[in-house]
Formats: sequence, structure tokens, C-alpha cells
Amino acid sequence: MFLKRMVLGNMPVGSKDRDIVESVDFMVSRLEEMTQSQLASRLTLNCSPTYVMPQHLREIPITLIDVWDPYALAPPVREELLRSFPHAKRAHLKSGGNFPYLSRSDEVNMHIMLHLKQFEGSKWNAMSISGEEAADVKESR
Repeated sequence: MFLKRMVLGNMPVGSKDRDIVESVDFMVSRLEEMTQSQLASRLTLNCSPTYVMPQHLREIPITLIDVWDPYALAPPVREELLRSFPHAKRAHLKSGGNFPYLSRSDEVNMHIMLHLKQFEGSKWNAMSISGEEAADVKESR
């Protein structure tokens, strides 16, 4: 119960944007459905000190999606992320809150599609595969 109250206490309130309010409501409902153990596991993963060495990712195309309105990520963490990936393309959303993939799904999907477009025709193509190819994948498992 304590963990849920702690997380819920940090959820943003007071937005006038209907889509942002609905995204927060959705996440609150998902949070309330979780058991204490599930929540503890997710918080442990989220708060584990890990570090991706950006120098190993310089050759990999990266797109960072950022919102301009207030959200939970602390400014120093955001700044460190931007410093770590100076070669990354930046996709800006005017607003979106903590869950832009829910509140601004059309915009986020557009940026994802633009990012994935560079892989068309390559072995990393993310487009859907044919039924025959899907059967081959299932058989190889």
C-alpha cells in the first residue's frame, strides 16, 4: 500500500488538457491493478543504477522524443541524456505530460515511423512481414 501511495502522490494533477488527464487516469488505473510485488519489481528495475555507454552507440541511429511541458524526469537527468547522445535526432512535442505515448500517440507514432523509415529495405526493416515469412520464423523457434 505504501508504494502505491508514494507513486500516486507523485502523479501530476491539475492539467487542463483532456488527453493528458486521461493518460494519467489510465496509468493510475493500471497502477491500482498491480500487486505490491509487481509494483516493487517494476520500481526496482526503474531505479536500478545502470549506465549505457553512449560511445558504443554512436553508429546506431537514435531519436529522442521530448516534451516541452512539465514532466517527472528531473532536469539534470534530461540534460545528461541529451549530453550522452549528442548525435541523436530530437523530436519535440509541445505537450504530452509524463505519458506522451498515450496523450499524443499520433505524434509519437509519427516520430517513430520517421525514425524507422531509414531502415526500409535493410535487414533491420521494421515493416510487417508476410504470412509466409511469419511461418518461417515460427518454425525456426
